[in-house]
Amino acid sequence: MIGSCELKARVEESLGTVLDPDFFGQAEQYARRKLDMCNERAGRKYGEDGYGDEYLVLLTADTVRETVSYTHLRAHETGRNL
Repeated sequence: MIGSCELKARVEESLGTVLDPDFFGQAEQYARRKLDMCNERAGRKYGEDGYGDEYLVLLTADTVRETVSYTHLRAHETGRNL
């Protein structure tokens, strides 16, 4: 299983930006929990059928994108600057 430091490096490479450690930690926790739940429901072990480290990198990057998009949308709706 991929560790946090390597996961962060690969997600940052995928996104082309450096992430705040606290923000990344929240995204990582959410993505790991989501992957664990998906694997459990499907009766898979971590890494089976492609649902392991590579998928976790993609899932974490998507979590970051969705969080940033939502934050920007809310800021626009409320008239706040980021």
